Amino acid sequence: MSKLIKAASALALAAATTTAFAWYAAPYQPVAPSAEQHQAMLEQHDKAMRAAFEAQRQFAEQQMAWAEQARKSWPAPEFPAHPFASTPEFPEMPPMPEFGQYPSAPEFPERPEFGQYPAMPESMDARLQELDSQREQLKQRIDERRAAMKQWSEERRAQHPTRHLGEPLSRAFPERPCPMTGPQYQAQAPVAPSTQTTQ
Repeated sequence: MSKLIKAASALALAAATTTAFAWYAAPYQPVAPSAEQHQAMLEQHDKAMRAAFEAQRQFAEQQMAWAEQARKSWPAPEFPAHPFASTPEFPEMPPMPEFGQYPSAPEFPERPEFGQYPAMPESMDARLQELDSQREQLKQRIDERRAAMKQWSEERRAQHPTRHLGEPLSRAFPERPCPMTGPQYQAQAPVAPSTQTTQ
């Protein structure tokens, strides 16, 4: 009985394995559509494209209608008059001179004498005076800043006197002089080496 069950289970396993392998491992065979199916697909695609274009056209018409209604409800803009609208007409051109005839030259102002300068317009004089006053104010501010920097430098130099040779960089104890700068060290002169030879 057990041999029969084992054989039946082996056959069932083999059938299931073969079926599964045939189902999942078999290569995909695309089915070629027939001419009727191909024509139906083309018609369906054409119909969908026409419907999409129609929807876009209706949407555009709705937007244009809304813009037209909004434009009618807006007040009419008032444009300012163009500055050159009232410009006078150009004068008539003088007649063309005949052959060999030169037109008269325009009258130039008289040349000033040597060392004489033409008079400046009032607006130019006012501008020059304004520039001079600005220059004076700037010079005054620079002088004040320079004096303040000089005073600050002198105060700082008074707070930090110059350091002598042999004096430590740190001034933690200003009341205690440096041992190497005391009077007993300054009074001593270096001793010259003796010239006597030992016998």
